[in-house]
Amino acid sequence: MADVLERPPRRSPPPLRDPRETLEPLLDEVMRKLEFERAVVLLYDEDRAALAGSFGIGVPDAIARELVLPVANPDDPIVGVLRLGVPERIRDATADERIFSGVRAILAKAKLGSIVASPLRSTSERALLRSDGTAAATPGWEHRGEWAGVVLLSRASGVTQSDIDALVPFAREAQEALSLQRDVDLLRDTSEAHAIEKEWLWWMINGVGDAVLVTDSNNDILLQNRRAELLFRASDEDSAGKRRAVWMNNFLFTAALSTWNLERVEATTGREVTLVDPIEGDELIYEVITTPATNYRVGMRGTVSVLKNVTDIRHIGEELARGRERLQSAEEEIRIERDRLDLVLRNVPNPIIVVDNDNHIMSMNPAAERLFKPDSATPRATHAALANDARFTSFLAGLRLDPAMSKRGEIALTDPRNDDRLEVEVSATEIHDARGAVIAIVSVMQDIGRLRELERRRLEQVLFDSEKLAATGRLAASIAHEINNPLEAVQNALYLLQKEFGEDSAKRPYLDIAARETQRMSRILRQMLGFYRQQEAMADTDLNALVEEAGGLVVKRLRERGVQIANQLDPKLPRIRAAADQLKQVLLNLLLNAADSMPNGGTITVATQAGAGAETEVFGRDAVQIQVRDTGEGIPDDLLAQIFEPFFSTKPGKGTGLGLWVSQGIVQSHGGTMRVRSRVGRGTTFMITLPVQGPPGDARAA
Repeated sequence: MADVLERPPRRSPPPLRDPRETLEPLLDEVMRKLEFERAVVLLYDEDRAALAGSFGIGVPDAIARELVLPVANPDDPIVGVLRLGVPERIRDATADERIFSGVRAILAKAKLGSIVASPLRSTSERALLRSDGTAAATPGWEHRGEWAGVVLLSRASGVTQSDIDALVPFAREAQEALSLQRDVDLLRDTSEAHAIEKEWLWWMINGVGDAVLVTDSNNDILLQNRRAELLFRASDEDSAGKRRAVWMNNFLFTAALSTWNLERVEATTGREVTLVDPIEGDELIYEVITTPATNYRVGMRGTVSVLKNVTDIRHIGEELARGRERLQSAEEEIRIERDRLDLVLRNVPNPIIVVDNDNHIMSMNPAAERLFKPDSATPRATHAALANDARFTSFLAGLRLDPAMSKRGEIALTDPRNDDRLEVEVSATEIHDARGAVIAIVSVMQDIGRLRELERRRLEQVLFDSEKLAATGRLAASIAHEINNPLEAVQNALYLLQKEFGEDSAKRPYLDIAARETQRMSRILRQMLGFYRQQEAMADTDLNALVEEAGGLVVKRLRERGVQIANQLDPKLPRIRAAADQLKQVLLNLLLNAADSMPNGGTITVATQAGAGAETEVFGRDAVQIQVRDTGEGIPDDLLAQIFEPFFSTKPGKGTGLGLWVSQGIVQSHGGTMRVRSRVGRGTTFMITLPVQGPPGDARAA
């Protein structure tokens, strides 16, 4: 089973070794053998670049620590011992001028006069010789970690040259002891550094979220972190399924690693291996980064592998790919639908405009572009387009005040191509987003001027046909009435002849034939009279709305002739029983006649009021009145009495002369009256009075 990089146990750093522990036993033995009375150990202090007192034997440590000899003083004999590594006898250190006076005073306090200075070195290097044969400085004492110093030995009787020779074994033993201590300290420091590095390595390897492992040249796992252990290590206590999954992972990874090692690439990314989740049993996809490694200490080659779990990323990538395909399909469908919608909009004859919340135009179809973005760049067309945009924006701002989602209204625009005035009905619908906020308004325009013109022409044709039909009916009724009287006489004569000849007369059959035929002629005449008296069904009618509708049908035509319509409608006007289409024909006929009487333009005033006006005594208060006044040329008095006669017209060569005659018949069929006032040069007024309850013979529901 592969090893796991275990976290090392925490260790406290060992205490620092004191050189006194090593040197003091040696000094005691030397002083006892050579009868030295006092000794002071000076050690090299790298921070102060000086020999500093460490401890003393026979000398108080406090006094020993006062000694500080800068190594920068090359004349100092004690410093020279350190540099040359050779013992030296100093007859009287307290009086030697080569030593700083402050140091001499301390030496005197320590009673170190005649002394032997012996070097203390932990290095095994021999002293080097200069070119003149003298000893050179032994290298290594300046480096941290090397023990270097000088021991000062003294006795009251003084020192001799033989003492220097006697100290040679001591120097060698001190050197060996200090070297041993140095090695121990180095080993201790190395072990501690290794433990610290292993501690940090444990945190570094197990702090990452990916599995990290080291394999040898046979692809066997040597080391692995805890993430890798979850995939490749199982114990006997684990379930059979987990052990099987771990075995499968080791097999799959080893096989993949064998294949990758054949590529001989220094470091490779983008490799993938599929493993099994030992806990859940799910398939896991790992991206593997492999790096060849060599352990030069033992001469082994291996591979460091980092396994990054990319299962979710791959699944997300696959889902994104599927989503991208769906999105592309949806985009294609949207494009097709957009093209289809664009084709529909381009072929819709009505202008369609989409604006945002700031009334800025977002899109429009070609029909709208002809009104707001004309192809012609002439100043006239540009001015008309700008005027249309201003009117539409103002109109739309007014429509926004209406809380309804769909709004309607009318607006007058100008055709930039020919300056024609257009009466447009706008249907505006708000578009909301998912949160219910308005994001756009779609406006569909309909040229109602043309529709009204078609309606006006239709009504004129209906009025013309009605006039002809009414004239034909009245003519037929007159003929029938005139024929009916002599026909009654013929019937009476035949009746008398039948009585006179009796049933047995040979001429009686001829008389019966004549009687039957005269009766048939009588029935035909009655049918003709009934046809003339036909009426449309009566219903409750809003007279004010009828006036506005009739005016809307002819307003464009009248405006082209310089004629304006002014309505003065009574808002409290009651609804009446009437045939709306017939009354609309009457109003339309009066408006067109009034316009014909004003070739140079003018104003037509249409007023409604409750009550019968001057005819109150006839209708009472349950009546309404309509007045149509113009500012035209007026009708002469000699013609005024004939205007309601059939086939009479004040416009020779124009019209049938039946309009007012039919209109008066319609009003009379409603139980009302139609009167006229006119003054030449001041205009004409037609007054129509209608009962609220309708004609007397109207059959009404209870």
